[in-house]
Amino acid sequence: MVAYRLYMAPLRVAVIGAGPSGLSAARLLASRPQDFDFEVYERGDNIGGTWMYSEKTGLTENGYPVHSSIYKNLITNLPTDVMEFPDFPFPSDSKKFMHWKEVRDYIFAYADQFNLRKDIQLNTDVKSVKRITTKPVPSEAAHQSPNRPQWLVRTTALQGGGSKEKVFDAVLVCSGHYSVPHYPDIPGQESFNGVHLHSHDYRHPEPYAGKRVLLMGAFQSAFDIMKDLYPHASEVIISLSELDGLCLGELYKKGLLPHNVRTTTFPQAINGSVVTFTDGDTLEPDVIIFCTGYEYSFPFLDASCDVTVSEGKRIQPLFKHMIHSRYHTLMFIGMPFTGLEFPLAYLQVPIALMILDGSLALPSEQDINKETEADYRDRLASGQKPRHAHKYAFPPRWSYTVYCDEIATFAKIDNVMQPKYRSFEVVIAAMLKNMMTYRDYSVSDSHLECHHSP
Repeated sequence: MVAYRLYMAPLRVAVIGAGPSGLSAARLLASRPQDFDFEVYERGDNIGGTWMYSEKTGLTENGYPVHSSIYKNLITNLPTDVMEFPDFPFPSDSKKFMHWKEVRDYIFAYADQFNLRKDIQLNTDVKSVKRITTKPVPSEAAHQSPNRPQWLVRTTALQGGGSKEKVFDAVLVCSGHYSVPHYPDIPGQESFNGVHLHSHDYRHPEPYAGKRVLLMGAFQSAFDIMKDLYPHASEVIISLSELDGLCLGELYKKGLLPHNVRTTTFPQAINGSVVTFTDGDTLEPDVIIFCTGYEYSFPFLDASCDVTVSEGKRIQPLFKHMIHSRYHTLMFIGMPFTGLEFPLAYLQVPIALMILDGSLALPSEQDINKETEADYRDRLASGQKPRHAHKYAFPPRWSYTVYCDEIATFAKIDNVMQPKYRSFEVVIAAMLKNMMTYRDYSVSDSHLECHHSP
């Protein structure tokens, strides 16, 4: 284990992204002004990340991909007590599940409560982050080493133009992972002659009135879009992958889905208007909506950062799914799929700051990589796919509670997530019992149990 003594001058930290994770990072950095100077860069024209709804799809006026994946009628799929920041509860009169506008307003109120906007540079695109090696300054030598490089961050102002470069001692990547669509590789899918889009670009149900719509995917976005669509569409078919994460196939067999909704297997091939499924069934849909998830993407990271993203789904080399195993001053916040992105940063960021201030030592790079690879191999052996490398949805070993407990224990800090465990477990169990009614659950429903395996 390598430890670093404390330093005199505050460390300079760049935070990339002003969504929930970036705002949490700003909040926690701002609470330690004697230790950290920081700047937050946000490409959008407001804070909030994906919760900043946009009618637009495709590209923005500035020529960048639209970041938000929110659709007009979206209602949260998790209750407020699970979603909220640990030190900033939702208003007491809030609904258990709320419209995206209420979440957006809550995020705004959080930023205003802690006076965070002054440290955020909006309409600012991070063009590149480059690792640099400088000769240590004697007064700063304690926190400079091969494992703790500095970073040259180049930004461009989207309004008025002009680029800037600035050197930082650390970078926290808080850019989210719900904005770059992932498409499955289905033979012939480019030949489909109907309407096709990713759930990222879905906004309204009305354009699909009277249409036969095929939703590819077995998780939350497919289900929620189905609920938005079925009153309008003539038929909605949910195409399930090998992992039916929400038990939608069972609901269909039990007759618990709407009358014009059914499930089927995953597509094997597409030929013009005809989709062939793995069970041999065929279908001629009017519309295909790919509810097939998202990819990690960090186009601003220079090759010198030594970060790779395999097939858009596995970030390497990461320790505890957040710390670059070789360059400990490059951190990724909110990357694991846990369902708890809002409060998770309150556990990850303090650990990041402990590493930066020298109060938490890390194992050797060799030991870090050995542990990380062992976990990945165990995931594959258990039946998970490579795309599940950062996913904590496979109890008992790979559950969000295990991840939160693990990193809190590693850092020897209080686990601020524990108070949320009960509510989260009950809502997940309610989902698996009946997705159509789970939003009516009660935390007192102690008979609900959650069983899920890959």
